[in-house]
Amino acid sequence: MSEFRGFDTAEIRALASSLRKLGTDARGMHRDLAGVLTEAAQLLNGKPATTDPLLQPLVGQLFVMPSFFGGPSSMPGTLDSELGDMAGSMERRSKQLDECKILIEHGYAVDNALLFADEVAPNEKHISDALKKLHELDGKDFGTNGNRDDLEKVKSMLEGMTAAEIDAFFDRVPEADLKRYNDLMNDTGDSGWKWWDENGLPAGERRDHLSMILGKLGPAHWAKAQAAFPGMQPGFDTTDAFLNGKNSQNGAEAKGMHWGIPSEPLFAPGTDGKEITAADIKQGRFADCWYIASLTSTAQVNPQFIRDGIVQNPNGTINVRIWDEDGNKRWVTVTPDLPLDKNGDIMGASANGSSWPAYYEKAFALAYGDDKGGAPDGKAGDKKYDRAERGNYGAVEWDNTDKAPPYVTGKDSDSIDNNVPSLRKSFESGHPVIVATGSGDDVQKKGDGIWKDTFHTRHVYYVKGFQGDNIVLGNPWGPPNKDIVATPEQYKEFFSDPQALEVPK
Repeated sequence: MSEFRGFDTAEIRALASSLRKLGTDARGMHRDLAGVLTEAAQLLNGKPATTDPLLQPLVGQLFVMPSFFGGPSSMPGTLDSELGDMAGSMERRSKQLDECKILIEHGYAVDNALLFADEVAPNEKHISDALKKLHELDGKDFGTNGNRDDLEKVKSMLEGMTAAEIDAFFDRVPEADLKRYNDLMNDTGDSGWKWWDENGLPAGERRDHLSMILGKLGPAHWAKAQAAFPGMQPGFDTTDAFLNGKNSQNGAEAKGMHWGIPSEPLFAPGTDGKEITAADIKQGRFADCWYIASLTSTAQVNPQFIRDGIVQNPNGTINVRIWDEDGNKRWVTVTPDLPLDKNGDIMGASANGSSWPAYYEKAFALAYGDDKGGAPDGKAGDKKYDRAERGNYGAVEWDNTDKAPPYVTGKDSDSIDNNVPSLRKSFESGHPVIVATGSGDDVQKKGDGIWKDTFHTRHVYYVKGFQGDNIVLGNPWGPPNKDIVATPEQYKEFFSDPQALEVPK
């Protein structure tokens, strides 16, 4: 049993044991070396016994604290805890590998990416119990109190599973059982006269539950999960870009839209997101300038806040921090595939060779709950374009400046007076600020005459700063679109509905 996928777990355990012993021996070495350096310092009449910054703290450190008191804070004694931690991880991973082998021998499939996870080893009984419990929902009489308690039992079992257990569960579970579970979770209506019924799961619980599943599940089973739970993947076939084959404002082509893994990494190589800058963000070809302007303006004021809101999971999925329509913070989990055009380029938002804004956008498409319709010029009332939606990219097109900020920062934005001094005061107080343009052909023609292609009606911009008395507005379309520099009079004529965002400290 010990040899599996080229790894001999018995040998790995033996190595872990040796590392643990070496860590323990390091305490004696620490004590002896500290004694030598301390005696040397005394004989040298206070002159340094060593110039090595790693060894200098050992001078005078003759008593080595046990590990349960924190142990030494300098080399070599620190090897005790470091090698001990490494040994513990190797032992856990060996047990994980052995137990996964048993699951596979019993007919389960476990994704290769999960075989070496540093987690509690899988228990086959957890999987079989969950399969049985889920199947029992078929045709069950839920009694007089509704089905919520039954659903919560299944939910609790699934959420208590390890990644390997969840993956094995999805390998074995019938698609019909998953789809039934989804239908029951989403049906929160009572049964008419039994007003005390509690049916389905509240929207927030459903969202968190789906994120938990997706955050653990191996890539081989993502498609099965998304087919059963539509709330895991937003659609894009009702967007203006898909329906028209282009962005309705700037005309950027959007043909051949399909799901795919982008060539751009999550963050620029070697940065780990430390170089997030607002100026790099590009809206892309979906009509969600109001959201991208909110995201960009927040990144300009507090880039670390935006960086802290996105995390990649070991299975390749991505967690994004979003506040929902009720003001509750949610970590929405999405798969790494994105809408791409016929050339394989990201359809939505991006940032100078990195893809992190597109995942913010994808999570927002799943979480946004305030859409009441909206359409490009000339399409108002056309149900193909102008309709209330939820859980897809179409829902996040064409909305008002005050709608996106609460989903980005967790706080409502404040409407401020529509003049440059008021905007300057809010901006210089540390608030991201966004503004909107009006509509109409005359406004568009006049704006084109001043700012050319970077100006557009029914568009949202963000405040980048000021030049003397003039205001500088950034276009969420991003580079190469130039900033708009407007006089106070021009601002008043062309822009309105300014919103000041509140970013948590």
